[in-house]
Amino acid sequence: MMNRAIAVIAALGLSLGVASTVSAQTGAQGTTGQRTTGAQGTTGAQDRNTTGAGQSDRMSQRPSQQEEQDFIKAASSGNNFEIQLSQFVEQRSQDQQVKQLAQELIKDHQQAEQQLKQVAQQSGVSIQDQLMPAQQAKLQEFQKKQGAELDRAFIFCNVGDHHKDIMEYSWAARNAQSSQLKQYCEQTLPHLQQHLRQVDQVASAVLGINEAQTASERMPGEAGHSSTPTTPGSTTPGSSGQGNQGTSGNTGRTPGSSGSGTPGSGR
Repeated sequence: MMNRAIAVIAALGLSLGVASTVSAQTGAQGTTGQRTTGAQGTTGAQDRNTTGAGQSDRMSQRPSQQEEQDFIKAASSGNNFEIQLSQFVEQRSQDQQVKQLAQELIKDHQQAEQQLKQVAQQSGVSIQDQLMPAQQAKLQEFQKKQGAELDRAFIFCNVGDHHKDIMEYSWAARNAQSSQLKQYCEQTLPHLQQHLRQVDQVASAVLGINEAQTASERMPGEAGHSSTPTTPGSTTPGSSGQGNQGTSGNTGRTPGSSGSGTPGSGR
């Protein structure tokens, strides 16, 4: 009799132990599920916050109306600087390829300035055919040069300024609030890119260097670049073999080529 009682008590204890274990496991699983759900909710909130921040960053790129007006004024000054500088170089240079490049720039910037005046009128901006002080001073420095020194300065100026302009116009084409300004920048970009290629070709022909060569010398071993100097005269302006940037377009390089650091003024 005693043995039976002991057996019953043992069985009852075992049953209670199993039930306790099952209950503990169920509770642990519930807690884990709550934690997982909470973590997923937190991750989702973070994703939403990240998306919102990205949209906010893009919105912060939008220029104000005043910034767009300043861009137009600087672009107009850049056009006029390029026209006046190219007219001077076309008259004074002894190199036919440099003279041809200057002639192209005169024609293209005169056309660009006419288009920009329409944008300015639609945007309520008053522009005149005059240079900003920094560009006026730069033009005066050019007018002191002659011969090969003038040719080099003209080429170097256009290489650097075109790179700057392409970045500024790309940004404005993407972010400007004015539809007229966006369209103007989009139409101008192919001309800027084409002019950069032409300047690089003239640099190769006249100076025996070009942008691709100097870049490869700065980065030895870079695939696709050659460190062999280009023979002067081996490339002529307008040939298709020197496309170093962007897509081809008409030959017009537009606003803002040389001078101040205001967007659109760099040509």
